[in-house]
Amino acid sequence: MALWHQVAQALREAITTGVYPPGSKIPREEELEEQYGVSRTTVRRAVAQLTTEGLLTPVRRGGTTVRQPAERSTLTLDTQVWRDELGYYFSQTVQNLRALQPPTVSEGPCPPDVAPLLGLAVGDPVVIRDRVMGDPESGRVAQLATSYLPSDLAVGTVLAQADTGPGGIYDRMETDLGWGRLDWEGVITARAATPEETNLLQLAPGVPVLCVIRTTIATAGAAEGRVVEANITCRDASGFEVRYPIRRTP
Repeated sequence: MALWHQVAQALREAITTGVYPPGSKIPREEELEEQYGVSRTTVRRAVAQLTTEGLLTPVRRGGTTVRQPAERSTLTLDTQVWRDELGYYFSQTVQNLRALQPPTVSEGPCPPDVAPLLGLAVGDPVVIRDRVMGDPESGRVAQLATSYLPSDLAVGTVLAQADTGPGGIYDRMETDLGWGRLDWEGVITARAATPEETNLLQLAPGVPVLCVIRTTIATAGAAEGRVVEANITCRDASGFEVRYPIRRTP
């Protein structure tokens, strides 16, 4: 194990066991050099690693502090779709979130992680709808939602417009486009945050995003049997926990 790995592991253990509690400062670089018998470069690399992991927060001219654990909101794992006066929604936890800015709509190539969901080849054209959602009172961003729709189904329709009217794209699919009663499937994953996500969600260094991936399947009309949308909603992984019931089998 490299020296900086050893120092990082020792500091990590000191943090997790409470030697350095949340909000406290770790020793200065010169003190850590002496404590572990290593160089300044080794100490800095170890501290940088723990900062990337989200355990430490550098304070300009104020040393390095142990990061306070984020207060988590419960994201209930719903297995049913809900509806209110605004249209369909997929978790009662986030029912009150609203768009904080107008959605952006563009055409672009289908990314590698989305192509299998839509049954497309990487690079095939898709309509991309981006939305920034959050608390309308505080203006704090809570989630970023991106919908990918096959261009052959969406281009030239209301689905490619910024304002899709009451009920959003799902009502347009079910009523205006005649794609029948929609079905959905969901998957939860996590990944490293992009710089844009880190900025919009105000993530601490090293914090990943929790991604809820939902696919929409048409049951009638010209799109019958096709996945007509892949929606990826990203949240601060340190700020949410997923909860679900566990039941006994008969």
